[in-house]
Amino acid sequence: MTLLASGTVATASPQTTARPRLDGLDVLRGAAVGAVLLGHSWPAIFQGAGIVGVIVFFVLSGYLITGVLLRDVEQHRKIRYGRFYAHRAFRLLPALTLFLGVYAVVELTADVLGDRTKGLIGYTLLAGFGYLKDLPLPFDVSLAIGPLWTLAVEEQFYLIWPALLVLALRKNRQGRLVGWSAAVVLLFMTASVLAMLNFAPHLHSLVYALPTTWGLGLIVGSALRLYRVHVFGLFAGRRLRLVALLASALLLAGLGFFPKANETPFFFFVGGPLAMAAAAVLVVLAASRTRGMPKWTRPVQVLGTVSYAVYLWNYPVILWLNGGSTADLPPLVAWSAILATLLLAAISWHTVERLGRIARGRFDEHQSARRPAAIS
Repeated sequence: MTLLASGTVATASPQTTARPRLDGLDVLRGAAVGAVLLGHSWPAIFQGAGIVGVIVFFVLSGYLITGVLLRDVEQHRKIRYGRFYAHRAFRLLPALTLFLGVYAVVELTADVLGDRTKGLIGYTLLAGFGYLKDLPLPFDVSLAIGPLWTLAVEEQFYLIWPALLVLALRKNRQGRLVGWSAAVVLLFMTASVLAMLNFAPHLHSLVYALPTTWGLGLIVGSALRLYRVHVFGLFAGRRLRLVALLASALLLAGLGFFPKANETPFFFFVGGPLAMAAAAVLVVLAASRTRGMPKWTRPVQVLGTVSYAVYLWNYPVILWLNGGSTADLPPLVAWSAILATLLLAAISWHTVERLGRIARGRFDEHQSARRPAAIS
């Protein structure tokens, strides 16, 4: 079987190599979740910051997860689906379980958001654990899990993408996979946006969260990883890298102020793709950097390390501190929510997420121990 290794067709190799964590990608994660914090805390000012941060996460996720899949094919001539989805569960479920568990306890005991009174807690847990928040549901769920729509988009994408990727690699049709996937996503996004404009303009929040609206970002990130060598070669010069970094960062910063980005068709069709292109440049610059990041980026890097839990906790914390509303936040509430979010994220990282990392390591050890016996 042949596969695409760094943009070229090569024969699968059974060799394994260590993959160090790249500081630059953690800095990019930190900047992305920082944009989300700005959008949640000061929504009247940073109206587009939240979706800009999410788009960066989508592109970065597509790049990293496709890299995981490609390495599996390179080393084992196939994707080990059980291991892949087990690793996803070990990474995501501990923090999600803690978050949804605390949510259920708070609402069952204090009913801060009125979810117990409204009978939403059970449905909210179903939508959260089932990764359904991006889909039209026949029942209402709590505002507290609003941001979980992005996690749902990612997990639904990764139910489909690995099988499509293997098929494309076997036939050496990676370009067609990327092109057709992008075309299908854009077609469905166009249809949903036009349907919204013509029949139900008030349903912009529903269209905003659909998996096809921003799924192109995952495809862009995946394409970057498939053609990594070629793309990295485009940014070989130091001056070009600096110009690309500044231009992309300024573009994303400007889009962070875009008014009503979550309900404006112009942003869906123009602002979003521009943000994906800028995010792609930043991912390439970060992933291809050979030197360590400057010391002054250390706080952003640390924020990127705990970005998953920060993303989970910030929105519900704001709701709990501000009486169920995210609008017109007093400065004290906004800053208190950020501090509480960081504290909860640190607790999550050092407790349940640490247990998830340990469990993943033991799972891999168990699988490695079984493999020789299975071969013999």
